[in-house]
Amino acid sequence: MGEKNEKNRTMRYLIDTNIIIDHLRVGEEKATNFLRKVENKEIKASISVITEYELLASRKISSSQKLIIQKLLSILPPISITSSLVKEAAKLTQKYQLGMADSLIAATAFKTKSILVTRDKSFLKIKEIKIETLS
Repeated sequence: MGEKNEKNRTMRYLIDTNIIIDHLRVGEEKATNFLRKVENKEIKASISVITEYELLASRKISSSQKLIIQKLLSILPPISITSSLVKEAAKLTQKYQLGMADSLIAATAFKTKSILVTRDKSFLKIKEIKIETLS
């Protein structure tokens, strides 16, 4: 096994909503390849309950996309919001003028020491977290 694969197994990733939405679109290979690695257990990843909510509440997805989302939710453990996480999110909101969902996702990445996988460049300004963009 290569050194890079071993490194990926020890690193923890938090997947932003837009990566899963990209996966649902035809031709978004970077997101699909990343999620395939998660499914094959090459990468350890989870999601925030905010991402879970955003995916389940979306009205712009087809029946077949709902099935794909359900499958992904079964392999991506959601991380719950705690009081400690809310306090961290509030600090990030004040410091970086983030919306509530983004601040909670960023705080989740920070508190779990995860690398946030996103296509949203607004996260790049947050110095407290590590970002991996798939754009």
